Amino acid sequence: MKVTSGILKGKKIKTKRGLSTRPLLSRIRKSLFDVLGEAVKGKKFLDLYAGSGAVGIEAISRGAGEVIFVEIDPECVRIIKDNLIHCGVYSKAKVYQQDVLHILPLLLKEDDFDFIFVGPPYFKGLQDKTLDIIQRSNNFKGEVIVQHSPKEKFNLKREEIYLIEQRKYGDVILTFLKVNLS
Repeated sequence: MKVTSGILKGKKIKTKRGLSTRPLLSRIRKSLFDVLGEAVKGKKFLDLYAGSGAVGIEAISRGAGEVIFVEIDPECVRIIKDNLIHCGVYSKAKVYQQDVLHILPLLLKEDDFDFIFVGPPYFKGLQDKTLDIIQRSNNFKGEVIVQHSPKEKFNLKREEIYLIEQRKYGDVILTFLKVNLS
């Protein structure tokens, strides 16, 4: 897998072997960041359930000021760190080996993120649980992008969280949400 665009275009990204993670395909990552466009430049990006770190590294490549990666799997955390070092962008990142549902309230309390990417394992209800935490934080104002299966439904009817659009790419849907909590 390679970075699709930006300053790191063409850099290889290692992924975990096997079926325990689903790295977002290059064409979907490219489309995601084409949608976000210049809005990512200089912004703070949170990559939840980060896997190999491909989405967050793509954000750095497209000009994000800082990316925070959260992943519970120790092998994936090692791969994220290796990828950041290989790409020469470790200084633009922080990597936490934590359960997203436990660390997210603290991260939202201590930091102001502009974008949150949510790419959890499918069919575990983690989209709703993660959005619940974001909604309860009462201080996040930005965009959330949720990666999920077309077969997986989650609650989009939430106060102050608005659907911008959904894009389908085969067996992956990206749902773009605007959050305006105060």
